[in-house]
Order: sequence, then structure tokens, then C-alpha cells
Amino acid sequence: MSEWEVPMKQVINIMKALGEENRFRIVMMLRERPLCVCEICSVLDISFSTVSSHLKQLSYAGLVESQKDGRWVMYRLAEDAFVPELLKLIMSRFNDTKQLEMDRQLVLKATPEKCSALLRME
Repeated sequence: MSEWEVPMKQVINIMKALGEENRFRIVMMLRERPLCVCEICSVLDISFSTVSSHLKQLSYAGLVESQKDGRWVMYRLAEDAFVPELLKLIMSRFNDTKQLEMDRQLVLKATPEKCSALLRME
């Protein structure tokens, strides 16, 4: 199997994962840079547990990877050669980018330091 060939089961898992709006938005946000759960929560305005569940499903599909960075767990797009190519194909056919651009702007403003402040307020 070449680096571009993907087993059918993995393709099905990827399509299922991307078939939910918030998971799709998370993947698109991770194209910008690695993010922690708090940053994703602030952009999507959904709960920590919901974001964690989405990230678990995206990880299972092989779309995202996590890495501990001090007190944060940072999530990034998987380094599998297939993932960037798939996203590139999707974006070449996708014409409703208004929501994704708003998400992108919020991602650029989000920082783990802001997450710390939010966590202290809870």
C-alpha cells in the first residue's frame, strides 16, 4: 500500500468524523495551529466535555493527534500525508467559508493564557 492509499474502514471513519459540523470546524481550526481544548471551547462556544468527545472521535479517525505541552494538551492535525491532501481537496470544492473565516479570526486571538484566566473564573 502506498502512502496515499487508505483502507476503506479508515476512510469511513474519517467521513463520519467530518460529518458533524463542530468536528469539521475543529479540523479546519487546527489547520491554523495546534490548539488546546479551552481554545476550541472558546471559539465554538460549547462545553469542555463536548469538545473532548469530538477530539476523541477525530483522534480515532486519525485526523488529529495530541501532545502534552506543560500543563496543556495541544491538539494538531495528524501528520499523516493523507489528511492534508484530503482537507485541501475539501477546501477546493467548499464555497461557504464565512463561518470558517470567523472561526479562524477567533483562533488567531485565542491563547492558552486566556484559557487560564477563564479557568480561574469558574
